[in-house]
Amino acid sequence: MSKGTVWPALTHADKILVLLVALGAAGLGFYGHYDAVPGAQLVVEATGRPAGTYSLANFGTLSFVGPLGASQVEIGPEGARVTASPCTHKICMRRGWIRQRGDMAVCVPNRLVLRIAGTAAVDAVVR
Repeated sequence: MSKGTVWPALTHADKILVLLVALGAAGLGFYGHYDAVPGAQLVVEATGRPAGTYSLANFGTLSFVGPLGASQVEIGPEGARVTASPCTHKICMRRGWIRQRGDMAVCVPNRLVLRIAGTAAVDAVVR
C-alpha cells in the first residue's frame, strides 16, 4: 500500500480516532504551559554544595567557579540563564531562560545546577 492510499483506506471511525488522538496529544503539549507559576528565587548549587539563593527581582550577573572554570549566570527580566560556561557542549547555555517554578539548567561537567524556587502550592495531601 503506497503512502497516498492510506487515508482513503481508513473508515470513518478510524479518521475520528486519529483526530481525537491528535487533539489529545496537542492538549497534553499545552497542559501545564498556561498554568505554570513563575518562581521568585534562583537556587544555585555549585560543585555539589549550595552556593546561594538569589531573588529574581534583583537583575545582575553572577559568577560561579567549578572544576572546569568559571560559569556566568545572568538574572534578568526573563528569569535566569547561563551566559558563559567552560564546558564543551554548552548544553546549559542552550537551555535558555528559566523562569517557572521547578525549571532547571544544569552544567554537569562544571557541576553547576540552577533551579527556580517559589512559594509552594499544595497539589495533594496524602494520609
